[in-house]
Amino acid sequence: MPTNDDRRCFSHIRALMAGTREGMIAVAPDHTVRVLNEPAAEMLGLERTECVGAPSSVLGVPEFVPALKSAAAEWELVSSTFERAGHSYSFTVAPYTEDGGGTGTVITVRDDTELLAVRRRSEAILLSTSDGMLVFDAEDRLTFVNPAAEKILGRGAETLVGLKTDTWEVFGIAPDPAGPVREAGTQVREVRMEEPEHRIVDVRVDPVYDDRESYVGSVATIRDVTSEREAMQMKNEFVSTVSHELRTPLTSIKGYIDLILDGEAGEINEIQQEFLSIVKENSDRLVELINDMLDISRIESGRIVLKVQPLDVGERVAGAVNTFKAVTDQQGRTIHVDVPDDLPKAAGDPDRIGQVLINFVSNAIKYSPEGGDVHIKASVDDGCVKVAISDEGIGISPENQARLFTKFYRVDSSLTREIGGTGLGLSICKSIIELLGGQVGVDSEEGEGSTFWFTLPFASDRHVRTPSLEGPLGSPGGRVLVVDDCEDVANLIATYLSHRGYEVVKAYNAKEAWEYAVEFEPRVITLDVMVEEGAGFRLLEELKADPRTKDIPVVVLSIICDEAKSARSGATDYLEKPIDKARLMDMIDTLVGSISSPLVLVTDDDRNIVDLLTRTLKQRGYAVMGAYNGKEAMAAVARRRPDAILLDLRMPVMDGYEVLQALKNDPETADIPVVIMSAFQPDRERENVLELASDLVGKPFDVEDFISHIESVIVREESVEGPPPESGTS
Repeated sequence: MPTNDDRRCFSHIRALMAGTREGMIAVAPDHTVRVLNEPAAEMLGLERTECVGAPSSVLGVPEFVPALKSAAAEWELVSSTFERAGHSYSFTVAPYTEDGGGTGTVITVRDDTELLAVRRRSEAILLSTSDGMLVFDAEDRLTFVNPAAEKILGRGAETLVGLKTDTWEVFGIAPDPAGPVREAGTQVREVRMEEPEHRIVDVRVDPVYDDRESYVGSVATIRDVTSEREAMQMKNEFVSTVSHELRTPLTSIKGYIDLILDGEAGEINEIQQEFLSIVKENSDRLVELINDMLDISRIESGRIVLKVQPLDVGERVAGAVNTFKAVTDQQGRTIHVDVPDDLPKAAGDPDRIGQVLINFVSNAIKYSPEGGDVHIKASVDDGCVKVAISDEGIGISPENQARLFTKFYRVDSSLTREIGGTGLGLSICKSIIELLGGQVGVDSEEGEGSTFWFTLPFASDRHVRTPSLEGPLGSPGGRVLVVDDCEDVANLIATYLSHRGYEVVKAYNAKEAWEYAVEFEPRVITLDVMVEEGAGFRLLEELKADPRTKDIPVVVLSIICDEAKSARSGATDYLEKPIDKARLMDMIDTLVGSISSPLVLVTDDDRNIVDLLTRTLKQRGYAVMGAYNGKEAMAAVARRRPDAILLDLRMPVMDGYEVLQALKNDPETADIPVVIMSAFQPDRERENVLELASDLVGKPFDVEDFISHIESVIVREESVEGPPPESGTS
């Protein structure tokens, strides 16, 4: 007989069964119904009192019969479904053993009607969406493919569902290098597919987690953006074509106006000077507009080239301030600069960051009609370098701030209409900063001025500055070959060079240029790569492949922006048209000087020492590269083999011992003479490395004596290449 404890335990169990939302039915080993809770009776439309003790057939669910037999016989869970009175149910049968022997079963019933309705609605949405949808389970097995995905992938659901893969190769898409989505998180990328047909698709894969933050699968969305990308490409090509066609005549217009204003065509009177200055100002504005349009086109098409390296923000700020010095002096205004001496290096492109700073400072000056100073502050902010440019101008409303960095947007006011502009500058700045991994923003109140700011991540060890090449000081000279199929532009460049003291040879097609390069052996070649509709690139590759011409530096001057391709083809430097005369002359002077003079690499983490030695060496007729750590020194050697290296021992990133060992272990650089300059006693454990150096000079030293000492080392160790120039001998 049941004890009181048994009765109390049964009462508790009975209460729990009555309170659950699931139907529960206990069937004895003799197949009679032992327990039927209230939810089960309601689902099946039965009276509990009529069912308890009756055969299980009274339940009226034929699907129960095989499930009960299978669970009892196989001693395993059995699941199935049935429908009744317009409802959909699922059930599970679990076996149990009674004390007296025999196997009973417990049926758990769940009403899935609402769940199935939600699922059907969700599937209907997924089936009707134009985006491809793929659903994966926790084992990365594909469980659902909608028709749009079938169309994009060119495969039916019957061939895809059930496939298990940790890559996208099965769908004709290369795997993501970031790894499985469960580890890498949401992944977004653009993919080009060629099978079953050419498509460009945006792929987004999101992990899915349950309420307990457990990974239960992922959902991939595939959007066909082929037509959008092709339309954008057509637009970019149109912008590029129109802009390029404008740049060629503008090169002549701007160049010859500059020559007239410089007095190259004779003296001009004040009225002529005034009129020509107006033409020059507006041609400069047109060039600026074209450059902005091309920048937008390059950014949108992914063709912008960024040279990311450790960036001294203070130097970039000083350069921007110097650009506006004449303007601020004339207006009686001041640009205040606050850049800490210990500000960390940022990771950035020097030219592009200079472009951003000039844009922000220019706006700060232009949009302060009543005057007022400009403040530039650099600081460390949340693991980044932050630069803020503040003005005392008209300010910007919150509504306008929200749209300020979008293309072609300009605040509508009498002042902005008077100043003019394209509304592209801030959009370009935002794109550049974001491509460099930073952020851009503005803080402003109407009538209280504005602060535009941007951030850049800190530079890491993988960012290495490549030292620039500086030619010796002195009078330039030698022969330069100018290659351009536009006679007016060729004559313009020739005029620049002739007035600088160079002998010029002009060629108007690739064949002529090749013949002149071999015949006249020029010191430098300027090349428009679009000569004969792009034959210039082939000419450049041929020049670099032939032993007779491979060492002649080639400066690409072109209306197209393809600096990366120019560099890959062997160009030494690159300059876009319309030509900046000062930059062109500086390039040519440096290249000619560095060819005719010994090249010295100065490596020291003390900038003052590098600057002092660089200036002195250039005055003595040497070409120079300046590096501030060992990695920069190795990058400089990779760019151009120096005739001698001056090397400090104690430097960050890569010290002098490591540089010396790397140089001497490489057959290509082992014979370069290295002069060690150090203020410290050598490390005893590494003294053997110093035996590889040509000489060692202690700091401090007399600069003139030191330079004379270097000259003797070069003469002693590289006498086969001749002595240094007369101006450098002692």
